[in-house]
Amino acid sequence: MIPASIGLGVAALLLTAALWGSNHVVARAMHDTVPLTAMVFWRWALALIVLIPIALPQIRKDYVALRRNLREIAIGGIIGVGIFSFLLVGGAYQGLAIEVGIINATTPAWVAVIAWLNGQSLLRARGWFGLLLAFLGTVVIVAQGSLAVLATIDIRIGNLWSLLGAIAFAWFSLRVRTWSREISSLSLTAVTALIGCLVIMAPAYMIWLAIGGEVIAFRDADSSRAWASVIYVALGPTLLGNVCYLFGLTVVGPQRAAAFLYLSPVFAALLSVGLLGEPLHLFHLMGFALIIAGLVVVNLDR
Repeated sequence: MIPASIGLGVAALLLTAALWGSNHVVARAMHDTVPLTAMVFWRWALALIVLIPIALPQIRKDYVALRRNLREIAIGGIIGVGIFSFLLVGGAYQGLAIEVGIINATTPAWVAVIAWLNGQSLLRARGWFGLLLAFLGTVVIVAQGSLAVLATIDIRIGNLWSLLGAIAFAWFSLRVRTWSREISSLSLTAVTALIGCLVIMAPAYMIWLAIGGEVIAFRDADSSRAWASVIYVALGPTLLGNVCYLFGLTVVGPQRAAAFLYLSPVFAALLSVGLLGEPLHLFHLMGFALIIAGLVVVNLDR
């Protein structure tokens, strides 16, 4: 791991939370303008056009380590970038930005669960209690504050996608921490993103075009507005957000880095209520409070 100050790592993670919070709002706002496959593909394709030339010198320095870990890194890129991107954006397309942002904030809890399943004891009894609180908060959001909803099929599919995305990203965070001991965060960002784009995003987009899908905007939609949103998501939340997150993760570790993501719903909620006019319900506040309380307890138990 390249030495860096804790302060820079924390600043990078705070910026990540703000950028990723805005990502949910933009994706939700454009769900009826930009097709899902187009949004997922172009957000990373444009980001990679900028990222690869910047990262290439560092990739050359890390070449030996990258080659030695290529198989694992490839799997990480497929799951942690390719599949995760569809779950992330798809969740915002199929659910409310407030709910998606809050559910994604459960990532730190899933980091602990996955680590435990792999034989790494990250939590004591108090930490597992916090994990339970965070899980209950997720249930409140997914069930929309009603236990009766759990017995029906009226659960937002976007919320389920978001939950799967949080689990996938938690797994990816743990793997990145291992690789970062000998590979820089910049190289990891570029290589995993390139693999995820080539293996998952590009083929899905090509299939979409082959069956007659639109390049960037649905018919009768504003293509200039579509491009503007995609460019923002590509350069802001996707490029800068992922670089900042992986940098912060390599400095402070996966569980502490993931804990900063609970700030993302705060930004998402403020933006979605203010810009999209989404309603703020009591069950949103209850779920958010449970998740925050749970994650605070989890991160006190280090």
